[in-house]
Amino acid sequence: MYNLEAFMLILFFSILIFGGGIYLMSKKKPMSYKALPGPVSVRETTPEPETAEELFPRLDFLAEPEPDSEHDLVPELPWGYDDNKITIMARDPEILYAYWEISEQLQNTLGFTHGPRWNESLPVLRVYDVTGINYFNGFNANSFVDVVVNDSASCWYLHVGIPNRTFCVDLGRVLNDGTFVTIARSNLTTTPRNTLSDRIDPEWMLVSGNQRKLYSRIGSKDGMSSYEIFKNFIQ
Repeated sequence: MYNLEAFMLILFFSILIFGGGIYLMSKKKPMSYKALPGPVSVRETTPEPETAEELFPRLDFLAEPEPDSEHDLVPELPWGYDDNKITIMARDPEILYAYWEISEQLQNTLGFTHGPRWNESLPVLRVYDVTGINYFNGFNANSFVDVVVNDSASCWYLHVGIPNRTFCVDLGRVLNDGTFVTIARSNLTTTPRNTLSDRIDPEWMLVSGNQRKLYSRIGSKDGMSSYEIFKNFIQ
């Protein structure tokens, strides 16, 4: 009798546990499964090759700036200015430097005026010594010398060999009969001295004690002129 009651009790609990398990399983949400990714294309995964600009980026500060407007364009220097002019300057006590420009219009005019003789003439720089002359008119120079130059030249070095003199230069051509035709006349320029100045101050003004010490080293005294100081210095 006791065995039957024990068996019935065990069977009751077994049915209860089994039924509870089925109930719990019915209340649980079904597991969702994500779809597997499809086949991958080789073209989509293969990276494209990088260009040279991507590998080596351009340095903007090394690149030439592009002009923003017409004002940014720098014009080139012209070969000439269509002018009729000659300019001289002293390079040193014995040499002058001359440069010039003659317009094509003036050259054609002179060629038409003098005819075939113009093409047979010699290009010459006539160098005038006008030292001490207040107004030079082309005929009152102390002396002059002609220097033959090339037809294609536009500048020339002139060895005058005389320091501390004033010069003027005419650009022209010498015709077959010896006539000199002036094309352009230059400015006046003076070659520098190559010796000590001949200006003598009547008196040195010493304004500080340091200057007095300086002149005392060369044996000078207050009130001595520059000539006296120089003479005392070389003795």
